[in-house]
Amino acid sequence: MSVVDNVVYHGNCHCGRYRFQVSAPEIVSAISCTCSLCVKKGYLWLIPEEGSFTILKDEGCLVEYRASTLKDRFCGHCGSGIEGEHLTGPLRDKFLVNIRTLREPYVNPFSLESALRVVEVEGDTRSIEPLSHELGETPAKAVFSCHCGHVRAALLGALENEELKEDNCSKCVRMAYIGTYPTKDNVRIYGRDRVFEYLTGGKFTGSTFCKTCGVHVFSNVYGPPISVFDKLPPERKEKALAVYHKNMAMQPLNVRTIEGVDLDKLRPLTKREDEGTEGYELTP
Repeated sequence: MSVVDNVVYHGNCHCGRYRFQVSAPEIVSAISCTCSLCVKKGYLWLIPEEGSFTILKDEGCLVEYRASTLKDRFCGHCGSGIEGEHLTGPLRDKFLVNIRTLREPYVNPFSLESALRVVEVEGDTRSIEPLSHELGETPAKAVFSCHCGHVRAALLGALENEELKEDNCSKCVRMAYIGTYPTKDNVRIYGRDRVFEYLTGGKFTGSTFCKTCGVHVFSNVYGPPISVFDKLPPERKEKALAVYHKNMAMQPLNVRTIEGVDLDKLRPLTKREDEGTEGYELTP
């Protein structure tokens, strides 16, 4: 495909504080890296040609995080990972754009899975301290962690007993979010003071991100004011309140952040909703 046939893609972080355009051949494949940071953020990379990437809006919101294999830049307001540059391996020194942040035309990440180029890098020296001393006598069945280790969650029950969900709505697609929803009494969270929170819509759920590395480990559930149910007829109110209390008891966690996770094994167990980003609009 010649340069004349390139497609101009517009992309942005979810909140729109950072916007760009990139010219490239129609995107029908992507690059996936096995380094720990790429796995936790679910990056799908595009290598744009020199001069094809243009910043359209920059409110100074991007935060840089440097790991042993990759340095990336994420929005410090909404957590979207935008750009990267590998420090080792076959992608070393190449400017990379996260395909998940492309909005117009939309590129469905689900459609790219059969055409991924998977690369492996050396020198992934990441290590974090174990949580055993903090949990006491209650062993964790799974430990969820951001990349730098400042934010973590311990699941006390078996993961196989929990539902796994993934969708490609405008926010979840940028986080590459795969959710599981145990009850709060089955989870211990560490580092709540090390996150920033992003709320959208009715602000009933807040997605949190590590201030240092930008990885999303857990969400906060707030729900609507319970007074909204007072307007319902009795036969509907009882059922609605049951759902409300069930949701309020949840502690959503990001499956991608499980230490040592094998996503290929979990994929068949994950329920997917492929509804895309319909209804997502940016303010000028």
